Amino acid sequence: MKLKISKTNKTCTISGLTPIEVDVMLAIVDTANRRCFREQEDSGEWYSNDDFIVLLTDEQRQALAKIGEEIQQIYNS
Repeated sequence: MKLKISKTNKTCTISGLTPIEVDVMLAIVDTANRRCFREQEDSGEWYSNDDFIVLLTDEQRQALAKIGEEIQQIYNS
């Protein structure tokens, strides 16, 4: 994988992901959206609860690790 993140003032584009890597990202985002953020705090902030559970296959877990590593490399350079 050669992950690329391109940013402009209004949009970001992520490219170089395999279908499995996209599936992993979607699973995490969907789970967080549906299960973690129930009510907005009086301060206006949203805090996740402890109900963030994602079930991944071994292949998906490896893909997640690769995505994380690539993102760290992009932001640390």
